[in-house]
This record gives sequence, structure tokens and C-alpha cells, in this order.
Amino acid sequence: MKRVLSVLLLAGLVTNLQAQSKVVIKGTVKGDLKGFNKVYLFGDNVNGDATEIKNGTFSFSFPWKVGASPFIYSEYDSAATTGGYSFPIVVDGPGTVNLKIADVTKGFISGTITGNKSAAAFHEFDKGQRTMQSDLLAELGKRFPGKGKSDSVFRKAFSQERIDRMIPYVSNFVEAHAAEYVGAFVLLRYKNMLPDENVEKLFAKLSAAMQASIPGKEVRDHLSGMKRSGLGNLVDDFTLSTPVGDSISFSSFRGKYVMVDFWSSWCGPCKASFPHMKEVYQKYQGKNFEILGISIDEEKAAWLKEIDKQRLPWPQVLDTKKIYVTSFGVTGVPTAFLISPEGKILLKEIGFDKHGNSLMEKKLKELFDK
Repeated sequence: MKRVLSVLLLAGLVTNLQAQSKVVIKGTVKGDLKGFNKVYLFGDNVNGDATEIKNGTFSFSFPWKVGASPFIYSEYDSAATTGGYSFPIVVDGPGTVNLKIADVTKGFISGTITGNKSAAAFHEFDKGQRTMQSDLLAELGKRFPGKGKSDSVFRKAFSQERIDRMIPYVSNFVEAHAAEYVGAFVLLRYKNMLPDENVEKLFAKLSAAMQASIPGKEVRDHLSGMKRSGLGNLVDDFTLSTPVGDSISFSSFRGKYVMVDFWSSWCGPCKASFPHMKEVYQKYQGKNFEILGISIDEEKAAWLKEIDKQRLPWPQVLDTKKIYVTSFGVTGVPTAFLISPEGKILLKEIGFDKHGNSLMEKKLKELFDK
């Protein structure tokens, strides 16, 4: 009898542990779906999945992994509302997340989330920033009657004022949730909108555990990269691989001016700049000048396919070590740096003007067109 009880207790313990190591998302939906009843799940550390809403309910279940950031996307939103976009469920551990959509005509994003502290907190944060954005659009509509997002003056005002409002909004939220996963998550997600000094101060306010979390470490790497990529700084040596698997060390370019071009296969502006960049390369290649292309692609196959398509004449490597973050503080592509023969950063520029008006090209003319 004791042996049977022990087996039963052990079986129960295993079952509980398995349940505790999973994230379950349970959804309830009210309203006419008009036949669009599929819901999709995807994201970092989450296997993609799809399910159907039946009798007003749906659910997903997946193994809990640190750093899991599942996104929800509904077929109904895409087909029948103006809010057809995915949104994250910021889970901070295993357990059940409840998503309740009281009126499907308002979109899945209008639902309420309970059951997971970070998931609920982020959903409220996101709801607040969307309300802020709607209010701003209404205010600008009165200030610029008859104009909208297609107008350049309207877009400029919207972009700047949105940032001005988001800085204190994000800062207050991170400070209030500095000991929670969602605080580090929000700081990482919106770091590019904040001045670097604000990011540094907010990172310092995170608890030790959150600084050591996955989003916390990424914020730390970002801050490190921003400091290292200051003008006049010496570039740390690094070694990356070419399309054929050979290794290239940055120190091998010492003695030359090097334009380091960060790009990716999915970046339209990057590829649009290549024709003119080839002209610049042909003009200065024999004048102690080189270009090093560094792709931030995560999929090697996509990079190799684009390399074969673009036929770029300068050396290319794949950034498998994320030096674009830790050493150069790159927040978007295309971004280019001009490095001196001694290995110091002379210039940083986001984008590359295909018409020849970039700061990079003006500096090259200054150096070589004498």
C-alpha cells in the first residue's frame, strides 16, 4: 500500500510540475466573428501555432521558456476591423493568462488580460499609449485642419510630440515596475525612443534580478554599444565570417579608411542605396579606402540569397556575435560608420543618400578629392 501511494504521489507531482512549466492562454470572445474564427500565436521562444474559436472560446498552450514573448493575431481583426495587427502577451513565468474580448467589433486588442502580472500590466500600458496617440491625432487634426499623416508637416509634428509624451510615460512605468519583468521588457522595447541618459538612469533603477534578465541584458548591451561607438573611440577588434566561411578580423583593415555598412536582407532602404554605393566604391577603392558590409540578418540563408542577388564588390560578413549592438550601438539599418586608418570612429550616419548628399560622401570627398 505504501508503495502504491508513493507511486501515486510521484505521478501527481510530475503532473503538477509539467503543468507549472507551461503557459496557457485562454480566450473568450463575444460577438459575431462572421466566419473569421482563426487565432494565431507566434513570437520569440514560442513555436508558431494556430487554433479556432469555438463556442466563443480558444486556448493555446506552450512550454515556458525564459524570454518567451508570444504574440496574438486574429483572423477577424485582419478581415473585419481596422485594428488588424498582432500584440504581445508579456508573460513572466508559467501559468494561465486569461484574455477576455467583450466586444469583438472593437478588436482583440480591446480585451482585458488577467492571470499573469506582467501580461496584465503591459496590456494596460499599451492601452494607455494607444489612447495617448489617439488624443494626439485629434489635437493635431484641430491644429492642422484638412491635413493628416500624408502631410509632411503633420507627420513631423506627430512624431516629435509623440516622443515628447512617451518619454515620461515610459519612464514612469519602468520606475513603477522596476522589480518586475514587464519593467525591463518595456525599457527594452522603447529604448530607442528615449535619450541614452534616460535609458541609463532607468536601467540603474531596475532590480538586480531584472538587470540580469534577458531584456535587462539587452538594454545593458545597448548602453555598452552606445558608449563604445562615440566619435573618436577606438573600435574593438572583432572577427566574423564571409559567405564562403572564411574569417575576417577588423584589425586586418588597419591603415585604410573603412566604411562599415550595417544592413540586412529585409531592409528596403539598405538595398536601395547599393547602386550608388557601388559608384562610390568604384571611385575611392584605389585611394586607401574600403567598405565592409556587415549583415545583421538572423537567418544565414536569407543573407546568402541577398548577397548572391546584390553582387556587392566589397567584403561581406554576417554578424553572428551581435557586435552591431554591443560595439556599435546600432538601432536601425542602414547605419554606416567611417573608421580612420588608426581604427578610430570618425563619423556615424543613419541611412545612405543615394543622391550623393550624405555626410559620409561629403567626408569622403573631403578626404580624397584633393
